[in-house]
Amino acid sequence: MTLPTWAVWVGGATAAAAITWLIGSTAYIAFQDDINAAAKVHRISVERAYEDRIASLRRKIDDINTRQFLDQQAFEGRLETLLRKQTALEERQHDIAGLIDAARARKVTLDFQPDAERQVTDSRGYGLLTSPAKAASFDPSRPAPLDKPKMISSQPLAQDADLAPIDRVQASLTRVETMQTSVLDSLEATVGGLSERLIEVSGAVGADLPNDVAEGGVGGPLIELRRMSTPSVPDRQIERINGKLERLDVLRTHIGRLPVRAPLAGPIEYSSSFGTRLDPFLKRPALHTGLDFRASTGTPVLATAGGRVTVAGYSGGYGRMVEIDHGDGYTTRYAHMSRVEVVVGDVIQPGAVVGRAGSSGRSTGPHLHYETRVHGQAKNPLPFVRAAELLPEGY
Repeated sequence: MTLPTWAVWVGGATAAAAITWLIGSTAYIAFQDDINAAAKVHRISVERAYEDRIASLRRKIDDINTRQFLDQQAFEGRLETLLRKQTALEERQHDIAGLIDAARARKVTLDFQPDAERQVTDSRGYGLLTSPAKAASFDPSRPAPLDKPKMISSQPLAQDADLAPIDRVQASLTRVETMQTSVLDSLEATVGGLSERLIEVSGAVGADLPNDVAEGGVGGPLIELRRMSTPSVPDRQIERINGKLERLDVLRTHIGRLPVRAPLAGPIEYSSSFGTRLDPFLKRPALHTGLDFRASTGTPVLATAGGRVTVAGYSGGYGRMVEIDHGDGYTTRYAHMSRVEVVVGDVIQPGAVVGRAGSSGRSTGPHLHYETRVHGQAKNPLPFVRAAELLPEGY
């Protein structure tokens, strides 16, 4: 059977349309897969880029937090160091005040005023204040008012935090430490110098030094180490000064018993020397066992050292006489006095008035006959009297 022409054309068109649709559908599906694959790759790339950026930002934040934490730790560590230093300085100031009181009780003359014309530095190179007003306001015998650093809060420290207050506290503590160092250096030098002067006086008269001094003994009051198990340089210096004060005590006692002072106040004039001379009565050579000092009747006669009175009254050719036992074999005699003002057994101090000059006993006129004896033997008093020129003021 033969199909009509129109049916053939319709069938052909339908088949062509079906084929076209099939090809188009296949192409669309293939193209859509490519689009989806490309979109997926792009999405993954974008996600990775964002993830990398986020990770980088997180690292930066961590770095910032770490720096802030380290800055905070450094700030707190510095503050803690300052607080420990302040506590140590306050405790040391208390010790220094005690040393100064002890030194003044021993007649040590102290002068801590810095040179107002120039900056003074001590042996460690610390510079003192150049302002006389600030320097004069420092009293080393009183604990210094130190700046109190304020505690920081628990909030994170700003990256550009102002450290000026901490720097000011550091500078203040350094000034106090410098002043303390200067005071300790001055005190140690003064006490040591005074001891050397007393040793020089002792040597001038040939006296034996006490064993504690001759052997370089050490001592001093016990000071507990409150601050640390290993003493700092200033703490060791405080211990040395305590030892030198103890040594000074021994020397002061020693010098106090040596007749190294003049028996009269004011300018001294000698009328007769120690040794062989013409006897004023017999006019022939005789031993003169002392020194004669010019003195008018009633002039106060002074003990040349501390000790105990063993003779006080009339004693033959000596007339009215006082003898003092100073210990360690040293005795002194004061003769021809017009009046005796002590009694046997009196314990007297150097410079005490023991009588009044006169002309009692074997004497040609008012004067003072003065003797220095060592283990009973008369010694020339002149070196002892001249040693008075070496004595520090107040001794």
